[in-house]
Amino acid sequence: MRLLAVLAALALPAALCADEVVTGVSPEVAAENAEPAGEAFRIRVVNAAGGAIEVSRDGGESWLQVGAVRAPANAVNPKGFTAGRWADDSAVCATAVNAIHVRVAAHPETGRGVIFSVIPAGDTVGAAEGRGSTSIATGIAGGTGIFGGGFAPPVNSPVSVVREGAPVRLGPGYVPAEGDVLVITVHEPPVALTAIQFENAFGGLIRASFADGSERVIGQVLRPVVGIGRFPGTVDAAPGRLRANHPGVIDISTSPLGLVGGFQIVPRGHAGSPELSYVLTSTQWMVVGPVSALEPSWEGVAPLFAGYLAPSYRPDDLLHDDWMQRLLSRCQVQVRFGESDWELIPRIAIDPHAPADADTHDRGRSGLWRIASSLHPYAPLSSAANTALSGVTAIRILLPRAQFWPDE
Repeated sequence: MRLLAVLAALALPAALCADEVVTGVSPEVAAENAEPAGEAFRIRVVNAAGGAIEVSRDGGESWLQVGAVRAPANAVNPKGFTAGRWADDSAVCATAVNAIHVRVAAHPETGRGVIFSVIPAGDTVGAAEGRGSTSIATGIAGGTGIFGGGFAPPVNSPVSVVREGAPVRLGPGYVPAEGDVLVITVHEPPVALTAIQFENAFGGLIRASFADGSERVIGQVLRPVVGIGRFPGTVDAAPGRLRANHPGVIDISTSPLGLVGGFQIVPRGHAGSPELSYVLTSTQWMVVGPVSALEPSWEGVAPLFAGYLAPSYRPDDLLHDDWMQRLLSRCQVQVRFGESDWELIPRIAIDPHAPADADTHDRGRSGLWRIASSLHPYAPLSSAANTALSGVTAIRILLPRAQFWPDE
């Protein structure tokens, strides 16, 4: 089985040149893609300057305000990011510390997602950059509140607009108008997972873990990750925390807040698309797929690329009396070197101001490793960045194991 997996990985570039990526649910993840369970919470956004941004965990009976709108959106982006085509209509198509993107529908000619965004305060990076009128600008800091502070909605969370006092799903021609009240509904997943583990090797197995201690093999690693890259949004994500999730990526930070560094996990079809040709020749991306190469690719498929993952972290968690409950409610990423125990992800950042002889003796495992390299997206990365995760034999994402509802 491992030999076949390695051969499939080596054939990946040739196998994925088709314009149309065939996506779907493989048998091993059918349970995770069943109908979701009950409502966990909902987010309400008033699309007007000064409009309230609120959350509710009792179906809208009571609300907690977590921020406000600075400037409303009044347009949509008909050329949404590539992976937006694999999200549901009228739903969240990306959740991140630096934006929430909402897919209205597919463009009738291109198939790309028609989207609008909700963005935090500060500089805009990613798919919302340079598209002010298509974004609801908020006063919430990146990495906090609905952008990863405990209220971030997973991919495919339904989005509605209130009409005559009741929420209705967005129609294909929907364009946000000033004063619209938008509601994002977050559901409990159909199956409760505690962790997802990746063997970081060609043909490595991907396992899902459950609360009763059982495991299930759900997929395989087609290309391991070895390096870190300069993904801009990681500036608002702490080491070992999710920066973003959308139908074609899991973005994981290795850098402290304020610095840049991380790696990504992508499904095989997206990895083979023309605009991501660099993925198959770079070390900063892990490529994954179902157990069988005959099964469709996983774009927009739970649990990796819909329904389960969202950034969730607050740096002050340890300062509160209920710190344990807070920590258990967060997603965290850990690594293993060789056969050693699981440990925190190495703290590694790409820093153009780092000295060329920056300390590298433990490669970020007990301190911060600042790799001297340019942050310009087209400048070559240093060899240290390209091999920064060398020796990591496994990666696991710990999912929330407790519920925590902030009162602030």
